[in-house]
Amino acid sequence: MPQGKWFRIGYGIIVVLLIAYLASKVDFLFDPIGDILAALFVPVVLSGMFYYALRPAVRLLAKRLPLPLSILIVFLLVVGLIFLFSWLVWPPIRQQSYTLVHNFPDILEQIRRWLMSLQEHPWIRDIGKEDSFSTANIASQLSAALGDLLNSVVGSVRGLFNVVMNFFLLLGLVPFIIYYMLKEDHKFPALATRFMPARYHREALEAIREIDASIGSFILGKVITSLVMGTLTFCGYLIIDLPYPLLLGLVAAVTNVVPYLGPLLAGIPAVIVALTISPFTALEVCVVIVISNQIESNLVAPKIMGRQMNVHPLTIMLLIIGAGAVIGPVGMIIVVPAYAIVKIVALRVYRYKQRNRIDGEPDFLQQPHSKATPK
Repeated sequence: MPQGKWFRIGYGIIVVLLIAYLASKVDFLFDPIGDILAALFVPVVLSGMFYYALRPAVRLLAKRLPLPLSILIVFLLVVGLIFLFSWLVWPPIRQQSYTLVHNFPDILEQIRRWLMSLQEHPWIRDIGKEDSFSTANIASQLSAALGDLLNSVVGSVRGLFNVVMNFFLLLGLVPFIIYYMLKEDHKFPALATRFMPARYHREALEAIREIDASIGSFILGKVITSLVMGTLTFCGYLIIDLPYPLLLGLVAAVTNVVPYLGPLLAGIPAVIVALTISPFTALEVCVVIVISNQIESNLVAPKIMGRQMNVHPLTIMLLIIGAGAVIGPVGMIIVVPAYAIVKIVALRVYRYKQRNRIDGEPDFLQQPHSKATPK
């Protein structure tokens, strides 16, 4: 039987595909497990995000106070911030959201009229003679596209509402998960390496520390940079007197969690609203987004995140596009940390094998074999 490297790789692929095929034939056995994992996915992911976001503050307080008391103080601060948000920020956001949805048909009509007015320009008039490039055709297609966008947004809001309701059903579980993650995070490395051979422990612990630092800097950095991006765009929209500034600033903060494509996603609704005023206002919106993004990317993000993720920007964009097409918005958010974890593990395994191959000796982590004493 052949024993070559590529034969073993092909044999492994065939075995994996065979297992996947057999599993698809008994999927009814895995459906309950999938339902359980789907129900726990949102609270577990949110707990992990809050864990990394709150951990620096907890560790800072734990230098002078007991750890449980430090966690309790941080929890109370978070509750206070949520109360302030619901008291000061949420009412105007809710009002602006209601006004935007109510005025959306008028916004579509104003954009259609603006596009029709372009037909009078000499440069556009010649292009508009072609049916496929006519202004009326473009206006109707844009109106239909914006209408579909509104329907999809409403559907997404309904889906988000269902997710939020399911989350509130498990709301009592989430704080406990966060509490024990903050209190007993030092036990995670030992738990992760419990079922590994002893000779792999050091490499595994180093990989866990690298993953922890990378994911922690990414999540904490995204929280801070999103707040900065939302604040900068809100102030910029106020300066140019754009309608719905707080709502559009919140959109910029939320979409900023998507690396590189976030500012583009945030600019779409802002530019649409600005076009109802004038093309110059739309240009001002673009300037606000570019300046805010440059400040966030070049001044704030390097100080907080550094280069912990170590992923090329082109790779990130391709990952986000692919994950968005396959998984959806959630995939666009989690694909970069997931890729970073896989990359760290793969590089660790590759370097480990290369080091042992070059040395040509037993692994230094492996316990030496005891020699049998001659009788």
